[in-house]
Amino acid sequence: MKRNLKLTVLLAVATLLSSNAWAEVDPDFYVYLCIGQSNMEGQGDIEDCDLSPDDRFLMMSTLDCGTRKKGQWYHATPPLARCDTHLCPADYFGRTMVANLDEGKRVGVVVVAIGGVKIDLYDPDSWQSYVNSMTENWQINSVNAYGGNPLNRLLECAKEAQKSGVIKGILLHQGESDAYNDAWLKSVKKVYENLLTELNLKAEDVPLIAGEVGSEDQNGICCSANNTIDRLPNIIPTALVVSSVGCTLQSDNLHFDSQGYRKLGRRYAKTMLSTMGIEADIDENEVPPIDYTQPVDMTNRFTYCWNNAESVTSEDGILIYNSVQWGGVACWLGSANWSEYAKIVFEFAEPTPMATQIFIQGSEEIKVWVNAKANSAECLFDGHDVSNVSQIALQASAAGVVKISRIYLLRQPPTSILQTKIPNSEETTQWYMLNGQPAPQGYKGIVVSKDKKVWRK
Repeated sequence: MKRNLKLTVLLAVATLLSSNAWAEVDPDFYVYLCIGQSNMEGQGDIEDCDLSPDDRFLMMSTLDCGTRKKGQWYHATPPLARCDTHLCPADYFGRTMVANLDEGKRVGVVVVAIGGVKIDLYDPDSWQSYVNSMTENWQINSVNAYGGNPLNRLLECAKEAQKSGVIKGILLHQGESDAYNDAWLKSVKKVYENLLTELNLKAEDVPLIAGEVGSEDQNGICCSANNTIDRLPNIIPTALVVSSVGCTLQSDNLHFDSQGYRKLGRRYAKTMLSTMGIEADIDENEVPPIDYTQPVDMTNRFTYCWNNAESVTSEDGILIYNSVQWGGVACWLGSANWSEYAKIVFEFAEPTPMATQIFIQGSEEIKVWVNAKANSAECLFDGHDVSNVSQIALQASAAGVVKISRIYLLRQPPTSILQTKIPNSEETTQWYMLNGQPAPQGYKGIVVSKDKKVWRK
C-alpha cells in the first residue's frame, strides 16, 4: 500500500513538472514564500549531499535562468533563488517538511531574495524609491533579474503557485541591513499584511517564520539585530522566530556556511511543523548520504559568457549558446574540490557546427579539444589536480550556435576503488588517486592506500 502511494505521488509530480499546471488546486501541495537578503538567497557551498532532494520537494523558478523558466515548477535541486546563488535555508526547510509529512503531501517554495537589501524592497509604497537609490551594479542587476520589481515578481509567482497548491506560510530571513529599531518591526508587519491582502490569505492560516541572523556565539557581526528580530511576535501575533544559535558562519562572520544553512533550514521546518501540531524529532546536524550512482547536474549553473558579444539562453529545456570565436559559456565555482569525480560531460542537443574546447581553471589548467560534429564532449580527470576548481567553460572555435541538452559530473565511488584498485599486499606503501591510478609525486587531493583515505595538501 505504501509503495503504491509513493508511485502515485511520483506520477503526480511528473505530471506537474511536464505540464506545470494542475487541473485544480491540490490541497496537499503546501507552498511557502521565502523572502529576504543574502542569507535567504543562499551563500553556502552546494555539496554532493545537497544534490538529491526528495521528489516531493519542488521549487518555482521566479525568473528565467539556465533551463528554468519563470513561473514553472521544478525539482528543488539547489540553487533555489537564482542560478548564480547557492545553498539557502529553504533547501533544508523543504526537505525536512516532506520528511515529516504524510507521503501524499508535497512542498513547494517560491524564493525572491537579494543580497544587502533593506526590508523596504518588499514594501508596496517604498520599493521604487529604494530601488532608485541603489548604486551597486551587482545589486541593480539582481533587481533587474526580477523584472525591476522583486515584490511584483514575488506576487506574480505566488499567484501562479496558488493555481496548483495552497500557500501555508511565509519565511523571512532579512535584517542584517536594518533590523536595529522599531521601524523595522513596523515595516515587516506592513510587508506581511500586504502579502496576505494581495494573495487573499488569512494570517491565522499563513504564519510568518523569521530567522535570526548570525548569532553572538558565532561572532556574528550583525548579531545585535537579533534583539529586534526576536520581538517580531510582539507586533505580529502569527509570527515566530527561529534561533540561529549554533548555526555556523563563514569566515566573513555574516553568511552561514553549508552546515549552518542545513541546521537553520531544519529549524524553520520544525517551527512550521509545530504550527501544524506536528512535533518532529529532527537531527539538526545530519549530513545526508551521497548517492554515488547519480550524475551531478551542472546545466543551470552555466549562467554567463566570457565575451559581451555572446549570450546563453534556453528553449524547451535546452541551453542555447550563441558563441564568438574563443569566447566561452561558463560556470563560476570559486573553489570546488572535484577530487572525488571521474569526469565532466557535455551532451549536445545537435552535433556541434564547430570544434569546441572544455577549459577548466583552478590549481591546474585543463583543456580538452573536441572536433566539430560532436554529440558530446567530456573531460576525464585522470592524473589531474582538480582539488581547487574555480571556473569551467565550454569554448567555441568559431562564431555559431551550440545547443547543450545537459552538463553533468560523474562521481567516482571511493568504495569501488578500495575493492578493485588497491593491491592486497600488506607491504605496499603506494598511494593512489581516486581514479585508481598511482598518485604522482607532489599530487594534491584525496589519495587512498589499502583501507585508508586521506587528504594530501
